[in-house]
Amino acid sequence: MTPNQAAGLTAGYGMASTPTFFKLWMPYLYQRVEVPGRKHAFLPLNRDYVPLGMRRSAGFVRYEDAMAGHGVYFTRDPATWDGIWWNVRDGCLWLYDDSVASRQDYFARLERLMSRRMEMLA
Repeated sequence: MTPNQAAGLTAGYGMASTPTFFKLWMPYLYQRVEVPGRKHAFLPLNRDYVPLGMRRSAGFVRYEDAMAGHGVYFTRDPATWDGIWWNVRDGCLWLYDDSVASRQDYFARLERLMSRRMEMLA
């Protein structure tokens, strides 16, 4: 992916009236959520720090409540996986940030993540 293509993925960021598909539907980060009796529970969030497909304007979202329809459970701790995360800190696993460099190999890293074993509950 060229730098211009990578930069264009989040074009429109910051303009609430023109959210992009990438901003709303592609995982920005996986937030660890404590779920009793479950290890490695994470909630994939979009660039607005809400579950994928939602807009921040939809209101406050309790991550614990969102786990039932949006959460994923990994068989191993995903924070230990190499070659997937752009940044790992405080229970958050980022796939990209505001830099163009973080988006240039985003899809290759996302593909590696999607090939891992996980359980999703609807």
